[in-house]
Amino acid sequence: MIFLPERTILGQLEIIEVYDFYDKPVLFSCKNKSGLIFTVLCVDSSDLAEIWLYAPISSSKFQRVVQAEVELRDIFIDTEDAFVYQVEIPYEDDLNVVVKTVDCNEIPDEYLPALGQVIESQENCDDTNIEKVSTQKRREIIDFVLQFPGKEIAEAPVGDLGLILYTLQETIDAIGQIKLGKSESHIIQPEVKQKTQVVMSGVFSGSFGMRLEGTVYEEDSLGLGESFLGQCLKEFIQLINLGANTEELPAKLNVLKRKTAFKYTEFLKALTRIGISKLHIDWASPGIKVQTGEIELETVFKVLDVIKNTKIRAETEIYVNVKLTQINYSSRTTTLQEVGSRKKYKCFIADSAIKDVETISKTLVYVATIQDYVILSPVVDKEKHEYELLSLKLQTNSENIQINF
Repeated sequence: MIFLPERTILGQLEIIEVYDFYDKPVLFSCKNKSGLIFTVLCVDSSDLAEIWLYAPISSSKFQRVVQAEVELRDIFIDTEDAFVYQVEIPYEDDLNVVVKTVDCNEIPDEYLPALGQVIESQENCDDTNIEKVSTQKRREIIDFVLQFPGKEIAEAPVGDLGLILYTLQETIDAIGQIKLGKSESHIIQPEVKQKTQVVMSGVFSGSFGMRLEGTVYEEDSLGLGESFLGQCLKEFIQLINLGANTEELPAKLNVLKRKTAFKYTEFLKALTRIGISKLHIDWASPGIKVQTGEIELETVFKVLDVIKNTKIRAETEIYVNVKLTQINYSSRTTTLQEVGSRKKYKCFIADSAIKDVETISKTLVYVATIQDYVILSPVVDKEKHEYELLSLKLQTNSENIQINF
């Protein structure tokens, strides 16, 4: 069952802020693509559906609401247009949502909040408690702090700062690509970017801090676990905290694939340009305790060196018809040339292929299974490849003929 109605006269809705939560948001504000704001309250349920009231509200009145200047009851009985929308959302997904208008003076009293209640908005709470802010707003909250040597600053170079934020977003997007099961070789799709987008909502001192936020989408917001963006941020925090670990960092990058490794490299290089001493991240997800990530500038350089020498397994193995050019049993290396091409593969011979090459001949055509590894070079977006021969089998069709050099 969904709690935000879809394909109705209310338009395409997105959450602004959640004020009360019980298994799902039960009191919240939202808006549609046209900018119309609603205050929404779950008021009743039956065996078939839940009943919600959507009170349309102007931007000026909404500001008074979040400042606790308007009682919750008055939001519904005193709308500017003198009516609210009553929305019945069936439990069965294949049934239609029913939306009808109800005059404010005809709303059943049992649907209305008690007198004296006001909305406890994020606007009225201590915004340094990001765990509370995240729960109240139903958003991912990231405090992203660039610490500078021995000083606090109130400003930062736009170019360097912009590059840091740009590469941060691209790294999260790349992680999202893998988490959604998309091929790393494809351009990151809009459906991924929509789910992984973060925005900057404020800055603060100590040294230079930025509050970043991300939307918890409807399918992720029912209290059943981490949101999709939360999963991506968790992976990013883990990358930061792995530092320059020569075993765990390459293993993690092999899980998150080549695109993530490239983008993370660009992010780390952006950090080195602005002169920080340390990056500190506090991240809060709705209903989950705050997690932190931290990396010093000295470690950033070490991480870049580890990544530069990390072999990242390509997404797919290579299957190719080859001839033997050279083989060295002592070093377990062989050079194979693709049939009909000048392409050569200099391969390390894996254990699985040792027996296959014991009787290899330069006069025969073989089908090779080769694992491609990408090694990131010091130059961003450049790479070199290493190959591992996994198996080598004789061609079995009629084209398998002797070839003389």
